[in-house]
Amino acid sequence: MGNDEIIFRVAGAAGDGVQSAGQIIAKTLSRKGLNVVTYNYYQDIVRGGQSWYQIRGSNSKVRSQGDGLDILIALNSDALERHTNPEINEGGASPLSGIAIYDKSLTVKDKRNVQYIEMPLSELALKHSKFPLMKNTVAIGAAMAAAGVNFDTLAGVISDIFGNKGAVADQNVKAAKEGYDYYSANYKPLEKTLRFSDKRKYLIGGGEAVALGAVRGGLKMYIGYPMTPASSALHYLASHSKQFGVFVKIPEDEISALNMVIGANYAGARAMTGSSGGGFSLMVEALGLAGMTEVPAVIYESQRPGPSTGLPTKTEQGDLNLVLGASQGDFPRIVLSPRNVKDCIELTSEAMNLAQIYQTPVIVMSDLYLSEHSETIDEIDLNFSIDDGERAKDGESDYKRYRITDNGISERAIPGQKGLMHNEDSDEHDEYGNVVSDAVTDPKKREEMMKKRMRKLETYRRNMPPTPTYRLEDADVAVVQWGSTAGVVEEVVDILRDKGKKIGAVEVNRVFPLNPDIEKILSGKRIIVVENNFSGQFNRLLKSEFGVKTSLVRKYNGEAFYPGELAAMIEKEMEVN
Repeated sequence: MGNDEIIFRVAGAAGDGVQSAGQIIAKTLSRKGLNVVTYNYYQDIVRGGQSWYQIRGSNSKVRSQGDGLDILIALNSDALERHTNPEINEGGASPLSGIAIYDKSLTVKDKRNVQYIEMPLSELALKHSKFPLMKNTVAIGAAMAAAGVNFDTLAGVISDIFGNKGAVADQNVKAAKEGYDYYSANYKPLEKTLRFSDKRKYLIGGGEAVALGAVRGGLKMYIGYPMTPASSALHYLASHSKQFGVFVKIPEDEISALNMVIGANYAGARAMTGSSGGGFSLMVEALGLAGMTEVPAVIYESQRPGPSTGLPTKTEQGDLNLVLGASQGDFPRIVLSPRNVKDCIELTSEAMNLAQIYQTPVIVMSDLYLSEHSETIDEIDLNFSIDDGERAKDGESDYKRYRITDNGISERAIPGQKGLMHNEDSDEHDEYGNVVSDAVTDPKKREEMMKKRMRKLETYRRNMPPTPTYRLEDADVAVVQWGSTAGVVEEVVDILRDKGKKIGAVEVNRVFPLNPDIEKILSGKRIIVVENNFSGQFNRLLKSEFGVKTSLVRKYNGEAFYPGELAAMIEKEMEVN
């Protein structure tokens, strides 16, 4: 960690306002022009337990939550002990090496080599409000003074967040000023070389970015049953449904959700759904229906550790096998997996088009880490070209809904188009949609229709954009990753490059079908695959597709990789012959 970056952590129990305080800090840093990445660590309980929210701000580009900790806001004694104790490792998080801000009512068990900032947080808060939680705002004011951030920016963020709550906004601003002034009068700011441009950056969460990307891609209906961590997209769309002109519906379950999405797309409205692995499991039968009827469907699948309920508030990349094998039989599907918040916007927009063009299910795979953390981006390009694919024209003679074509794509009709009456059935069918599996099954027609559907994947492969890479030009070692681990892998590449290692990264964000260019990219290189799961699900796919020899670096404790941790793991793997 360099002097041009700073890492905050707000820690306490669920119900203490940990996430809210963290988001205020993140928004303040983004308004000062810093690049920001956050990390949300919380438990599956309404109150109690231990939660924390980490915010990393830097003048340079940041792509993960980072290593190290400069400023801790401890909201209870347990948090103060945990995050200053180097013997307690929260899934790879670094202990505090800077200052700890806490209320004077808390007990310090064993003082360590950090600076303890004991403050009358509660007393200062009660000067402006009877609400105990306002001590958090006092602590935020102190933290901003320690970081050298001017108070006016913090005041603006607080006013915006609490703007619809009348006097509460003013009370919080005054409470933050108490903390800011108290720290400034009694302590020195940290020795950092942060440069504040005051050029605001967009700060957006991964789930919100998926929702925004869908709207950018022409979304008209979102049908979703709430399930962590996919719910952030649902919440964002529900709160902005009028602004975006999107109909949002919460059905009775995930089974209904996907069936409604299929119905909406059949009728010509762009619709999608979203869930985690458990909810996606319920959608499996309907997924096959979309595959057989060749109706577009977009599903946002945000992973968390399983099996069953697993760890509902932790992260993992354990659903790839589920997504690739969902529903019985063979049918084409496209799987995308965003690398970062910007990718969430762009790939979800792309998914909306791909579903229409190839008339097949498209699954956007994220995970809790990406769905529930925030990043800054410099700009959001809302321009996007909508492509509805092959559409039949009214009155077309001898209309065949499932016409056999070289590219596997048939002209699609929307109910109500003149002269285009046809059948769409879950049974196997001929070109007109007539069932071929009742009295006598026609083997030849089955074979023709199967090959026709599967040709879509070959057509898609030919039109895929190049696979992204990072510093791979002269690399001897290629670290292959998919989805949300891209940022931390890039940072690890930089760390190891500084040590003289010729290493680069291959960033697979189009997971299925795999781009044929990957085989050429990997040729002659040693391959290390990084995954957030136990069995190396993507590693198996990569080896089966290209017959390459790989080694695997994995983490499956429910937490994301940290740069220093992953660098050590990869360096150790590189030493193995």
